[in-house]
Amino acid sequence: MKSKFTKVTTSIIVVMMLILTAIPFASAATLLDESKAVSVTLNCSKPGYTFTVYKVAKLESMSSTPYETKYTSFVPEISDEIMGGDTKSILSKLDNIETMPNTAPVQQIWTSSATATTITVKLYGQGIYYIKATNYPAGVKAVTNSVVALPYFSNNNWVYSVPAINLANKVVEDTPVTHKTITNSTKNNENYTDVSLGDTVDFEIKSTVAGSSSMKLGSYTVYDNMSKGLTLDKDSFNVALLNASGTKITDLDKSEYTVNITSEGDGENTKFNVALTNAYLQNDEFYTSEVVYTSVTYSAVLNKHAVVGTAGNPNTEEKLEYSNKNGVKSEIEGNTVYVYTFALTINKTDTDGNPLSDAEFCAFATESDGTNLTNSLATGVSDENGKVTFYNANKEEIKLQSGRYYIVETKAPAGYNIYGKVIPVDIDVTYGDTLVNGTYVTNSPENGTASIDVKDTKILLPQTGGVGTMMFYVAGTALALGGFIVLVLRKVKKHN
Repeated sequence: MKSKFTKVTTSIIVVMMLILTAIPFASAATLLDESKAVSVTLNCSKPGYTFTVYKVAKLESMSSTPYETKYTSFVPEISDEIMGGDTKSILSKLDNIETMPNTAPVQQIWTSSATATTITVKLYGQGIYYIKATNYPAGVKAVTNSVVALPYFSNNNWVYSVPAINLANKVVEDTPVTHKTITNSTKNNENYTDVSLGDTVDFEIKSTVAGSSSMKLGSYTVYDNMSKGLTLDKDSFNVALLNASGTKITDLDKSEYTVNITSEGDGENTKFNVALTNAYLQNDEFYTSEVVYTSVTYSAVLNKHAVVGTAGNPNTEEKLEYSNKNGVKSEIEGNTVYVYTFALTINKTDTDGNPLSDAEFCAFATESDGTNLTNSLATGVSDENGKVTFYNANKEEIKLQSGRYYIVETKAPAGYNIYGKVIPVDIDVTYGDTLVNGTYVTNSPENGTASIDVKDTKILLPQTGGVGTMMFYVAGTALALGGFIVLVLRKVKKHN
């Protein structure tokens, strides 16, 4: 009987529990603790970013009717968005404010570095906080800022902290690259060319753009250092925007960039830079998705100071320098290209190897010119050591592109026969694809100068033998004998 009663009682209790669980009860909400401190932890593994935390609204509970707990804005532009609870719109409006008003107090300014990658910011009072990247490396294209409401009400509870904010995930960095090339290389290689004195060499510096329409640059400049053997053509500059395939989109007007020559002089390196103007960099054209590269092109002429041989005449893009609107600068190192040239000399001797001076020669580009003595490239006269140095019409020592040339002796030293044929001379040079020991040349004449030996023989006057000569002897003897006879006859006549 007792067992039966126990079973019934148990069943009733189970049923009652099921009924109670089915009845909805209003769970008690956690009350707001206005005295509780709030904080936010910021992480940034990328150095060089400065973040400023602003308080843009305060959280307060009204103590009279109407009773409400609300955020009151310190920034008028976001009041409506706060009332509507639209966090995305609040952030958008704040991002469009160039300078935050003094009514929004700064809570913290923090700059990330290699050793400072995290910070916990203790916030002064409960409210809404705006975390803005106020400075950053120059190459940054975009930064997503943050808005945090602390505390906030969620799942019937007031929440006083948020997970650490990884700011490094909120930035888009784009480090530019820059590269210099020779666009008219005689060797079909963008890194070097091989030319003669007076020849023009064309260069291009192609660099990727930086910044974005929302984070415009303050400056964008390429710097160049040109060898003393190259004379800059100051009128040759052109700046253009290119797409990803290198096709020109547009040429910049000369008012949109400046060419600044910082060092120049005969026999000195020429240094210059080409800078886009700040006014142009505020133009959205530079930041469109189609634009990938800037192209700076210019020309130079090989001059009399050019170095012959494997050292070449370097032309170095020192750097691409750019800065953001806050003046933070970044630099990308450029590269060097080389202009090579060579020389030609003659060793003039007699048949015994003794040097001969005052022999004159002309150099020609073709055998036909050598045969006809036309279109001479240069002339030279052997010195006391028998060495011939060639000079052009401007009295400049000639520099030559590698290849075959033709030499003609046009005047021999006194008492010597002239060499009477056209002489071919080869300046043989080979190149590699990589820079080894500071040069692309793998084989060339010693000291960059091709040398040949030309020997002259002494003049021998023609002489005729046989009867002809004997007749002169007989005639001379007869004349002498006749004179002797006349003299004897005169003496005999006088005695008589």
